[in-house]
Amino acid sequence: MIPRVIHQTWKDQDVPARFLDAQRSWQDAHPDWEYRFWTDEDLAALVRERAPELVPLYESYPEAIQRVDAARYVILREFGGVYADLDLHCLRAIDSLLETEVVLPRTTPFGVSNQFMLSVKGHPLFHHAVASLPRAYRKWGRVWPRHLRVLTTAGPLFLTGRVREYGVTEGMRILSLDEHGHGDPEVAYVAHLRGNTWAAWDTHVINFLHENWKWLAAGAAVSAVLLARFL
Repeated sequence: MIPRVIHQTWKDQDVPARFLDAQRSWQDAHPDWEYRFWTDEDLAALVRERAPELVPLYESYPEAIQRVDAARYVILREFGGVYADLDLHCLRAIDSLLETEVVLPRTTPFGVSNQFMLSVKGHPLFHHAVASLPRAYRKWGRVWPRHLRVLTTAGPLFLTGRVREYGVTEGMRILSLDEHGHGDPEVAYVAHLRGNTWAAWDTHVINFLHENWKWLAAGAAVSAVLLARFL
């Protein structure tokens, strides 16, 4: 069974006011659970103590979000429980998810997300994820733009790749987009705030293209027809 402990992180103890309600929502929905809050300093100490082989890579990551992403996998490998980003508002208790071994949410446009993860302590998927971090950085560490580099070296695309390598086995559950808060609120476990605290210009451009690709494609098609007709 997945342990009843919630893990959340921020760079220090001063959580921005816009995230405080979401942070409290996890504790309010699970009053009898253990709640563990990790600062960047705590995460660095965790890696030094529990994953010393990762320290050179961890300290060389150019982006703070890469260190946070990597540390999430160490947390779940070492302790199990629930990891949730601070920009996720808990809509209902998640006790019904604890009877399995690993729970990951489907995300758009494909794959799984690492912003909301549940696991038993020591699950092989997270051993595999932690062990794969150096390989992923060697392969993707110089990729441009920065947004893609973050996603592939330790973020959601990295985790998606590890799930594909390990396989979705018995004891693993992939939440639907609706359950992950991207659709029917009646079945959602979480609601998404505007987070992306690590985002730069390339992230905003990619998010805009992703959210509006249908309209952009339709506009391009209409423009092509008009050009073909009148030129």
